[in-house]
Amino acid sequence: MAKTRAQQNREIRREELRTYLSERGKLDHVLDNIEKIEQLDCNSDLFQKEILKLKTANEQRIRLLAKYLPDVKDDGEVDTGSQPITINLVKPEDGNG
Repeated sequence: MAKTRAQQNREIRREELRTYLSERGKLDHVLDNIEKIEQLDCNSDLFQKEILKLKTANEQRIRLLAKYLPDVKDDGEVDTGSQPITINLVKPEDGNG
């Protein structure tokens, strides 16, 4: 069945947003915020405020990424690039064979 004009426009906008998110490196911001959280001084008066700010920023970025850059689904095929190499050693015969 052919796509309607609205479906085509939606797909174009979705693809543009995926490209934008990929280029902007939103995942890098999440990782940077995690490092900032790790470095916070828990004895500081501003600890709760800072951790809440960074946590909220991460949650919003992750929600945005999950919506427009969905997880890759498992297609059931084995990824041969990540399989270990197996070497079978065979004991050579004495030559008396």
